[in-house]
Amino acid sequence: MTSTPTVGIVGAGQLARMMIEAATPLDIPIRLLAASPTDGAARIWPHVDIGLPKSTEDLHRFAQTCDVITFDHELVNLDAIRELEAAGKLVYPSSNSLLHAQDKLHQRTAFEALGLPIPPYRAVVTTEDITAFAADHGWPVVAKAQRDGYDGRGVWVLDGPDDAAQLTADAATNGVKLLAERFVPIQQELAGLIARRPGGEFVTYPIVETVQRNGICHEVLVPAPVSEPIRRRAEELTVAVAEATGVVGIMALELFLADGELLINEIATRPHNSGHFSIEATATSQFENHLRAVIDWPLGSTRLRSPAAVMANLLGRGQNDVSPGVRSALTADDSEVHIHLYGKESRDGRKIGHVTALGDDLDQTRRRATKAAEELMVTTA
Repeated sequence: MTSTPTVGIVGAGQLARMMIEAATPLDIPIRLLAASPTDGAARIWPHVDIGLPKSTEDLHRFAQTCDVITFDHELVNLDAIRELEAAGKLVYPSSNSLLHAQDKLHQRTAFEALGLPIPPYRAVVTTEDITAFAADHGWPVVAKAQRDGYDGRGVWVLDGPDDAAQLTADAATNGVKLLAERFVPIQQELAGLIARRPGGEFVTYPIVETVQRNGICHEVLVPAPVSEPIRRRAEELTVAVAEATGVVGIMALELFLADGELLINEIATRPHNSGHFSIEATATSQFENHLRAVIDWPLGSTRLRSPAAVMANLLGRGQNDVSPGVRSALTADDSEVHIHLYGKESRDGRKIGHVTALGDDLDQTRRRATKAAEELMVTTA
């Protein structure tokens, strides 16, 4: 009998924590590479190595304890990952897939070459570069860090040359490489989610709408309230991008709907906030299918268990304490609202948990999810 491969997860945040929860019923062995023993996943799991995801030495030492390597985030040392691959270690997603998620300029260039729909863009260094781009595409201009941006970090909306001058000066001081993009008047933000095995077999999840404020996802509405042609196009793009990048595991594709057309915003090559609803709302969660994919097991069904689902993020408001709210929520007469806390210290805007509500009507389900999230976030003095 062949033993189940040991999956090593680089990173120990909430995504790793939820992967562990999905692995336990299937008895999939998990090891973690955590930056700190207080990381959310490290707090609940005994098999933890302490090390940094950008340290070649730490990654190589960790890899010796695992059969397959996967990731909680993309902020890793790609050169070290390539060395592991060259030595024969299974790494999913691969370094090539990770590069598309890690480097926005590489992603844009690759997708443009494939004819995929993206906003007009240009690598920029100076204020003059940005003003020249604006001369072609108008103000405001969206500027992005080419690497290491997430949850609204590393994204700036520039209203004119003065903003551009300030940003380029700051970027030069901090060694940040920039990308300029045309400002897109967004009607809706959508996301596609796909799980893909090494041989190319895949399953897709329902297309969702993500409700963003200040670059941070607040809610996910399932299924997305869009027309059938838009839904089909979003799914087609999700499959096309997954195949183009060769991703193994879960991939999320973030999309803008603008003027009735879809544009690609960016991708994530790991379980994603837009897929947390799947824990309760689909037959197989994104976390379970991610693990199944990276160890090349058959993928599970992604059918919805209810007509509607809404996920609401719990975002920190300073040093607030959710425990009084949890006790209150557990006494509420709503068995189809599900609470997930990540074991993370609260600070402004930080994702410290989420709730998912299931129901028959999207609007009513959204109200229940919002109500539960508000009741949980009890602010303390």
